[in-house]
Amino acid sequence: MEILKKYYVEEQRTELEYLCSGDADLYCRKKEEIRQAARTAVDLSQFRHVQKSQYNLTLNYVGNQSLLHQIDCIEKQFLPIRKTVSKEEYQEQFQKLFRLRNQFAKSAGFADYLEYQYTLLGIDAEILDQILETTVRHHYSEKSLLREKIQQWKHAVCLQPENQIALLKKVLDYFNLQIAWEKVQIHHENLPQFYIGNCISINVPDEIHVLINKVAGLSGFSILMHEIGHAYYYNNIRQSGPEWADRPYNAVVEEFVAFVFEDLVYSAQFLGTFLDSDEDLLSDKLNFQMNYLCCCALFEKNIYSKDMPDFDREWEMACEKFSVSRDKEWRSPHFFISYPGFFAVDVMAGFLTKRFYEQIGNDYTAINNYLQKQICEPGFHLDFYRVIRQLIL
Repeated sequence: MEILKKYYVEEQRTELEYLCSGDADLYCRKKEEIRQAARTAVDLSQFRHVQKSQYNLTLNYVGNQSLLHQIDCIEKQFLPIRKTVSKEEYQEQFQKLFRLRNQFAKSAGFADYLEYQYTLLGIDAEILDQILETTVRHHYSEKSLLREKIQQWKHAVCLQPENQIALLKKVLDYFNLQIAWEKVQIHHENLPQFYIGNCISINVPDEIHVLINKVAGLSGFSILMHEIGHAYYYNNIRQSGPEWADRPYNAVVEEFVAFVFEDLVYSAQFLGTFLDSDEDLLSDKLNFQMNYLCCCALFEKNIYSKDMPDFDREWEMACEKFSVSRDKEWRSPHFFISYPGFFAVDVMAGFLTKRFYEQIGNDYTAINNYLQKQICEPGFHLDFYRVIRQLIL
């Protein structure tokens, strides 16, 4: 296992280079070389066992790697231009990806690509289904004033791109959310424009890279906070042990921490302290996107379970189930192209974040204490189902 960690770190460096340059050809070529080297150096048959609800990163190296390389190339080439092509071309590219992904999943021993991704990312499908059903029974109102309300701070001086990093450090100090800045690099100049933010962990907890195309206003600053939430988690993992014990637990836990940071900026305490406002938008923010995220997760679950799905029809049925406006198209979000399974991660992490903030109420001193003791200190040895029971039940 330890030798595979070496190749995974090389892949992370390749991902960082790609996010800094946007050079898709170089990324795909280097990634293929790394995986070929890994398969030559390691007997992968010993890594077929997987852990429920945990990252299973060794699955990156199983299955038909030629197919996986083809998938990577299509994804990376199409992502920057996807908003500029016709619906017909978009569907053609997505159908090609869909078919290749399911072929690859079968070569890796999975029924479909989403099952493969769920296992890789550590998604418990039963918990996901419970959250989807809970959301169906308790619809959150789509008629939110959140978008309109946050416009009042669009021109706030502290939320302008050139001032956001200084504000970020003040916010973290105020809420006692400590980061070892010497181990975290923030990249915010001359980045490709096809993404807003990302966070790459090279060596956890000692080398973390946050990449951000800064956007003015409250929602733009919340994206920076989200990516710093990832950095906080990587930076504060303290569990040492054999193999990959210093890695994050699973994608849901990672996104939960990032959402806690992101949503903090909508709280009365943040708005009052840093924007001199008497607003409290936290509850509205926590509810606002839940229906849409559930709709996307259900759509993805349904299409990958079929051989020849009708994408438009599947989207229409998912929208109807979660009362999402038909004006929103399935082609809008990039995750269907770039990272299948991640809407399931967001649904679970968003639901846990909502319950977490409901439990702590106005006691924001509880945030750092909880994240440190319950999430960061256990690291890879986290008792995930205990955390779920604490926050959901």
